[in-house]
Amino acid sequence: MKSYIEPLNAADALDVLDLYGIDTPGAFFSSEHEGCVEVELSGHTALLETPESVAMLFGHDAATALCQHSNFRRDAAEIMSRALDLDDFLYNVYSGTAFIPDKASDGEFFGFHVAHIPLSAILEDDIDPLSPDACDYGLDSISETTEDAAVGYFDPAGAVDDEKFLTSADWALCDIESSVLTAFGAGCSPELAGWTLGNAESVAETCASLGVDIATDLAPDNPARVAAAAKAATKATTHGVAAAAGNRL
Repeated sequence: MKSYIEPLNAADALDVLDLYGIDTPGAFFSSEHEGCVEVELSGHTALLETPESVAMLFGHDAATALCQHSNFRRDAAEIMSRALDLDDFLYNVYSGTAFIPDKASDGEFFGFHVAHIPLSAILEDDIDPLSPDACDYGLDSISETTEDAAVGYFDPAGAVDDEKFLTSADWALCDIESSVLTAFGAGCSPELAGWTLGNAESVAETCASLGVDIATDLAPDNPARVAAAAKAATKATTHGVAAAAGNRL
C-alpha cells in the first residue's frame, strides 16, 4: 500500500524529514528490512518501522514536519483530484508553472506535462492557454510508470493499492511541495503559495485573494509575506497536531 498524503513506513518518514531539513543523526535506510530505518544509538542499532517511531526518536521538530507534510499533501492532492475530475490542470499564479495531465479520451493516464503559461494567456478570452503559441511545453514531463494507469485511479484519501498508485501524480505533488518549501518555507499551504486550477475563474479568484496584479502579471512586491501569513494561519493547528502525536507516543 502507498499514500499520496503521508508516509506509511519509517523509510518514507525519513525522506520527508530530509525534504524538510530536519536533522536525523545516525539514521540510515535498512538494507535488510524494507521500509525500515536503522539508527546508531550509544553502541547499538535501533530498528524503526513506523513514522510514529521516527517522530518519537527525533522529537518535536520531526513530528511537526511530518504533520506539515501531511497537511500540505492533503490540500495539494485535493487540487490535483479536482483538476483530473474536471479535465483541468494545476497552475501557479506566481511562477506560471503548470502541471497538465496527459491522458487519452478513454481515461488512460500517461503522466503530466510540466509547462509555463503566462498569466495573461489564461485570463484573456481569445487565447487558448494550452495552445503551443501560449504554452511553453519545453520545461519537463513526468511519465507514468504504473501499467495501464487510468485517471480514475487517483484517490487522494487513504492508502492505495500498489497497482493503482499513480507514480507521476506522486512525483508532481513532490515537485510542488519542494518548490513551495524553497520559496515560502514550511507551513505554507498550496493555495497561499499560488497553486490553483488552471481555468480562468479559479486563477482570477486566486490572484484576487493573494494580491497578484493581473494587469501587470506581477506578484506582490514581497511574496514572503504570504509565507508569514500561512505560518500564522497554520501555527496553532500544526502545533496542536504535533503535540497530540507526541502524547500518543
